[in-house]
Amino acid sequence: MHATALLVCLVSCPQQVAAPQAEKLPLKLVYAGNAGTPYTAAQLRFLEAHAASVSFVAGSKLATADFRNADVLIVDGEVETKNENGELRLKSEKIGLTLGELQGMPVVAIGGEGGFFMDDLKLKPSWHHG
Repeated sequence: MHATALLVCLVSCPQQVAAPQAEKLPLKLVYAGNAGTPYTAAQLRFLEAHAASVSFVAGSKLATADFRNADVLIVDGEVETKNENGELRLKSEKIGLTLGELQGMPVVAIGGEGGFFMDDLKLKPSWHHG
C-alpha cells in the first residue's frame, strides 16, 4: 500500500526535479604532461568538465609563458614505457623549469611525472627526497 501511494505521488507530482548542472570552478588550469596519450586525454576531459579553462602543453616544452595567466599549473603524466626488449623502463618529460620560475604559481604535481619534477627541483614530495 505504501509503495503504491509513493509511486502515485511521484508520477502525479507536477514539479519535476531537474538534475543539477555540473558546477565549474572559475579557474584557468594549465595541464603539463605527455602529448597524445589516452591517459592525458582522460585527464583533460575530467578537468574540462570541472574548470572554466584548461590548456595543455607537453611537459618537455613547458615554459613560464605557458602558465603566466593561469591560476594553477598541474604537472602529471605517465612515466612507464618499454624498451625494444619489452622491459619496463621509466621516462621523464624533463621539465626544464627552476623553482624560481615557479614562484607565485600554485603547482599540483601528481603521478610519476609529478614525482620526477619534484625530484628535479629537490623538493620533499618527490620520490627521492621524501
